[in-house]
Amino acid sequence: MAQQKWDATQLAVLDAAVACAEQVGFGAMTTRRVAELAGVNEVTIFRRFGSKAGLVAAAFEREAATIASSVGDYTGDLRADLLRMVASIWDATGRRKNVLPAILSELANNDELRSAATYSIAEVGRVAGILARYQNEGALIEEPPLQAYASLVGPLVYLGIISRLLPEPPTVDLEAHVSHYLQGRAQKEPR
Repeated sequence: MAQQKWDATQLAVLDAAVACAEQVGFGAMTTRRVAELAGVNEVTIFRRFGSKAGLVAAAFEREAATIASSVGDYTGDLRADLLRMVASIWDATGRRKNVLPAILSELANNDELRSAATYSIAEVGRVAGILARYQNEGALIEEPPLQAYASLVGPLVYLGIISRLLPEPPTVDLEAHVSHYLQGRAQKEPR
C-alpha cells in the first residue's frame, strides 16, 4: 500500500477527525466540529476530502498505511516478523484505544464507516498473507490465515480496549506474547 503524502493541513484535519470520533463517535462526528478542532474552515475539509465520508476514509487509509509501514513485509525470519506485527498492533491500539470502541460499536450500522474500513481490512489481509506464507513453508500450523491473525493480535486489541477501564494501563511483554503464540502454532516437525 503506497502511503499517501499528507500536507500539514490534511494531517491536522485527520488528527481532529480521530479526536472527534473519540469524543462522540463517527456517526455523531460533524465536519464543522472537526474543522473547529483542526483550526481550519469547514470548506477546507470539503476541498481536501470531498465529504465526511471522504474524511473518514482518509483517516482509515492513513492509519492502515502507518501500520503497513511498521509491519513491513515478509522477511523469512518468523519470530522477527511476528514481533513487528504485534508491536505495530499494540502501538496502534494504544494510540487509538479511545476510538476503537466507537469503531466496533458503529461498524455494523454505519455504511460510511464500513466503506472506510476497507483500508484496514486490506492491511489485515496483507498481514494474514504473510502468516499464510509461513504456513505454506511449514513454519506454522495450517489454519485459516485470518484465524491465525486474530489469534496473534486479538488478545492485544482486547487488552487495549479494556485498558480504558483499568486504573493503570497494562504493560505487555511482546516477546513473551510471540513466544506463547509460537508454542501453540509453530510446526513441531518440518513437513
